[in-house]
Amino acid sequence: MERRSKITPILLLAPAILIFVFIFVAPFIYLIFQSFWHYETSYVSKQVFTLENYIKLFSDPYYWRIYWRTFRLSVISTLITMILAYPISRMISRMPPGKKGLVTTLIALPMIGGGMIQAMGWMTMMMPYGAINGILLSLGIIKEKMTFLGTETGILIGLVQSFIPLMSLPLIASLGAIDPTLEDASKSLGASPLRTFFEIILPLSIPGAVSGMVLTFMANLTMYVTPSILGQGKIQVFGSFVYQQAISVGNWPFSSAFSLFFLLIMGVTAFLSSWITKSIQKSIYKGNEA
Repeated sequence: MERRSKITPILLLAPAILIFVFIFVAPFIYLIFQSFWHYETSYVSKQVFTLENYIKLFSDPYYWRIYWRTFRLSVISTLITMILAYPISRMISRMPPGKKGLVTTLIALPMIGGGMIQAMGWMTMMMPYGAINGILLSLGIIKEKMTFLGTETGILIGLVQSFIPLMSLPLIASLGAIDPTLEDASKSLGASPLRTFFEIILPLSIPGAVSGMVLTFMANLTMYVTPSILGQGKIQVFGSFVYQQAISVGNWPFSSAFSLFFLLIMGVTAFLSSWITKSIQKSIYKGNEA
């Protein structure tokens, strides 16, 4: 009976483990092997060990421009998203439970439709005769039509709008877990709302902010649909470049190496972000104690 009780959980987990292995582990291992193969011609690779794909990643300045552009857009988009999501999340976290659940669902609703629908909507609005130029011209803010499509500004607008829900959900949970009596105590001691925010609300909500920033940053790094549609093929980033190499050129070994390289960057970035933020949080707590 004891032996059977040990085997039963393994049997129950076996289907999920097999699915995980075949869908995630096996393709990832194949990707690693393929990254060391030699590219012959479109969709044809020679299965011989070579480091040429990884050498190519670091030897061409064009690829470094893609790395820098992708990283820069991801950082800027993540920071703007956090600034916009904080007041929204703060407002939602203070709502009654029923209303809070409804508004949180509405915040997450755009994610259900996917990036394609959102990007197509923004493309329509960003056209020379679209809604954005029309509103700005009618208000007298600009004198001539602005160009959004095919620019980094247009891509940033689309990315920020797409990932506000991804940033807001962890923040709502983190801000909602803060005891309201802490704010009341701070106000009763004469602290201004600004000081209360920076010395109580912000330090206690840092775990949610970190989670949201890491999720948003990773999503920005790997985004393909929004840069492809709003960039109009003029702004090359990681996602669009990998798609071009894998589908258009058929260079699977190089696209595999490129993908693994960025997976490594994402892992290192996530670790450093977590470590830096924890250090900041500790310094804030020490400052408050002092």
